[in-house]
Amino acid sequence: MTLYILRKMLSHLAVLILVNTVYISLHRIGKSSSSHVEYDFKLVKQKMQDVLISAAAIGFSFGALAFLLVLMIQWNQNVLVVIAAFFISVGMARQIVSAALDAVTTDMNAFLSSWVSTLHLLAKDRQRSEWRLIEDRVEMILLGEKLEYDLPVKLHGVKPNSPDVYKYLNERKWELEYQHDITSEDHSCLAFAQHALKHMRDMLNVYDQLQEVQERTEAVNNVILIAIGTLIWLIS
Repeated sequence: MTLYILRKMLSHLAVLILVNTVYISLHRIGKSSSSHVEYDFKLVKQKMQDVLISAAAIGFSFGALAFLLVLMIQWNQNVLVVIAAFFISVGMARQIVSAALDAVTTDMNAFLSSWVSTLHLLAKDRQRSEWRLIEDRVEMILLGEKLEYDLPVKLHGVKPNSPDVYKYLNERKWELEYQHDITSEDHSCLAFAQHALKHMRDMLNVYDQLQEVQERTEAVNNVILIAIGTLIWLIS
């Protein structure tokens, strides 16, 4: 677990909780209309175990603190309120875990969308059968993983064989742990594309597992727990 993950998750939670809904909606509309792909690579490359531990620590710390506050105040006055606080705190903790994980999965989605779109551009209009296979795999990833075709701003309006493509790839290849120079020669591009696909498959496995945990923690069970707690509180 790193302090960096905790800081980014808490910052993400602060935005979700404190910023009003209208501003968030307008901000998202503004982002969707722009053509700039943004992601925090330092957050994207974190180990899955560290991400899960950090999210759990934040969620259950908030939940425990909320329950303990009610417990100290209400224990001798109204036991039903304490019981209600337990159910509400558990539901809230799970929701916060899901929101904390969203800080990482959102950036992973942007990272994967950017690179998959770049690979699709690189494979476009090439003749060898290996490129058709890469293009098919890229399109399957885009459709199956809820990613968006969203090229980096430097590649918007750029043709597949433009020098700008190779310049961008050489500038950013370190993100995919690729060591060799990428040139306009077909074998050089193909070697990079095959490496990139393998690297992204590994990252997609992590992304899928984090999303699965996120979906489980924000499931309908949380609503039931909070509803039970609210019902007990109303009865009391």
